[in-house]
Parts: sequence; structure tokens; C-alpha cells
Amino acid sequence: MLASELMEKVRRIEIRTRRIVQNRTAGAWHASFKGRGIEFAEIREFQEGDEVRSIDWNVSARLGSPYIKLFTEEREQNVFFLVDRSASGQFGSGEMTKAEYTAEVAAVLAFSATLNKDRVGLLLFSDQEELHLDPARGHRHVLRIIRELLAFEPRSQKTDLAAGIEHLLKTTLKRSIVFILSDLITPEFDKPLRALSRKHEVILLHVTDPIERSLPNIPALSISDLETGEVTRLRRKDAQSLAIRTSEDSSALAKKCLRAGVDYVPLDTAVDYLPAIVGLFDKRISRR
Repeated sequence: MLASELMEKVRRIEIRTRRIVQNRTAGAWHASFKGRGIEFAEIREFQEGDEVRSIDWNVSARLGSPYIKLFTEEREQNVFFLVDRSASGQFGSGEMTKAEYTAEVAAVLAFSATLNKDRVGLLLFSDQEELHLDPARGHRHVLRIIRELLAFEPRSQKTDLAAGIEHLLKTTLKRSIVFILSDLITPEFDKPLRALSRKHEVILLHVTDPIERSLPNIPALSISDLETGEVTRLRRKDAQSLAIRTSEDSSALAKKCLRAGVDYVPLDTAVDYLPAIVGLFDKRISRR
């Protein structure tokens, strides 16, 4: 991708997603992902309208008049995006590839986080670690993340989500909010996912293309695996079986995530992602 083309794509995503964040998601992010607790801010004299229960009686006794302690929510959370960068992400049957769609979803979440003063990091994986960016704040850092999501060229074309999770577990000791974005064309990852969920808040965003669930209604079709290069020829009845199996796999995956304490969000590149993200926030808020 040419540098000018990349800059234009980043600019378009920035404009589109920041408008969404300012209007729809920044406040919901704050309510959905509470800080780790509260921290002391200051002591001041009691004023009309203050709650009596907030009076610090020890300080008040020493100073001879009522004083209260003020606290603020301790935020400064770490947010990590664990993103599949394998070759299958370059597929797209519509306006956007899965990788481009993923970049836009991540941008909305990252801008929401940084507007709430949370730090954002990135781990790109294939069947190995591809790129690790430590969590940081700020608009420029989010733009860097978007650029990497759009243009980074991985060393490997294959996928292994378990390897990505295991790397994150080794390198991220502080409890964080972890968003996994992948099409999940990957070997088993149940045990690492459960281990990740025990240490961090985990949300799995499953990005798929509509053609992966409903192949064209034609007599025969040749499909090339972008990760292995293998070509498979499917007949019409094979396509119907594939659609059924894909639906069953998604249902089983949702149940696995529920058992692991992980939020599961299915996303379709042909469908607006905003209702799914808002739905995630609403669900998390209702649980609090």
C-alpha cells in the first residue's frame, strides 16, 4: 500500500469513527468499563448539600469543624487489542475486507478508551507474535494503531490464536481489558482463553464475511485458502452443509465464551458494527 493511500485510509477512519465515539460510545465506555476502584483526592470543609455520611470525624475533631474526604474513580486502565493478522483477514466479498472492518471497529473502541484516559496497546498475531505496542494514551498513538492494522505485513500467513493469547499472558501482568478480533479460522484455543479470562476482562469480537456463511447458489465453486494456498472445489450440497456447520460452530463458540466468562460479539463485514458495540456496552452496564 502506498504511503499516500494509507494516510487517506487512516484519515477516513479517523473522521468516521471519532464522530461515532463523540456521539455514541465515549460515555457508554466509561459506564461499561469501570476503573479498578476509588482513590483519595482531597479533604475540604463540609458544605451545604454534602452528605453527612461523608464527614471524616477524625479530621473534623482535629480541625474543630466538619470536614469531608473526596474521592475520585481510579481509572487509567490498560486496554489491549489482540488482533489476528493472518492472510484470511485480507478476504472480502463486499466493500471491506475483514482486516479493514477490524481496523474500523478497533478504532471506535480505541478512541472511546483514550477519551476516557485509558491506555491502549496492540498485539498483532498470526501463528506467532507479529507486533507488540505497549499501552499508551493519546490521539497520535491511536492513529499509529490504525496504521498498523491497515498496513502491517506479517511474517506468517497462518493463524494460531492460542499462541497470541499465551504471549499476552506472559507480557501483560497488570489486569487489562482485552479485545480479541479474529475470524477464528484457527486451531483450538479453549484453555488459553479461559486462562486469559481469569486474569483480564476479555471480549471476543468474531469478524466474518457473509460469503463464509452463505456461499453463492451455483452448481460448483472453487475456494482458495488464503493461509495454506489449498484449493477446494465445492458442489451446491457442499455449500449448504458448510453454511449449517458454520452456524453450529458460531453457536458452540458463544457457549464456550459464556462458560469462560468472556463476552462474545459476532460481527459481519456487510453489517454496521455500531449496534453490536452499543449492545455490548448495554449488556455490560446491565450486569453492574
